[in-house]
Amino acid sequence: MPVQSSSLIDNNPAIWRARDAERRRLPAQPTRHAALDAVLPGGGWPVGMLSEILAPQLGFGQLSLLAPMLAERSRQQHRIVFVHPPCPPYAPTLAQSGIALDQVLWLDIEKERDALWAAEQTLASRTPAVVMLWVDNANERALRRLALAVEGSQSLAFVFRPLSEVVEISPAALRICIDAPDKPLRIVKARGLHCSLAQPLLV
Repeated sequence: MPVQSSSLIDNNPAIWRARDAERRRLPAQPTRHAALDAVLPGGGWPVGMLSEILAPQLGFGQLSLLAPMLAERSRQQHRIVFVHPPCPPYAPTLAQSGIALDQVLWLDIEKERDALWAAEQTLASRTPAVVMLWVDNANERALRRLALAVEGSQSLAFVFRPLSEVVEISPAALRICIDAPDKPLRIVKARGLHCSLAQPLLV
């Protein structure tokens, strides 16, 4: 069977490709999920940029996806900040995941508007942290403020939203959908990703 010349080029490690250079330049924190790290620009969660995870229900498997990164960041003395989660963080589960409890901060805020403000201020402090925010009805302007607050910092910012919001415009650098616990993840947006979007990933 004849082989396309483009395939020979793509598979040749000696050939420099601009997309590879861009991928290496993007600051990222490994997710510790091999399939996800292999495809994400930079090889992990984007640092200094906003990430968005969408699921049918708030609290729908998001923490298990982030747990390996949270454990590593907490060992580096970075704050792990829960803002407006659907239920209080459960200390035994966090500890079992390797997350240092002395680095965990829970902001129990009733109104979503106030939660957005608290997350923005936490990111704007420029103290290295992982800020996780759960919201139902955040608009593009509110999300853009979060993206600007984290931009250029050493922090990671995650906003968790309902899956129905996937059709809305978002300034997030990375958008991942969790359709169901037994289904692969879908990347619907990733800054610097040069392969097709909406691809399934087994993690």
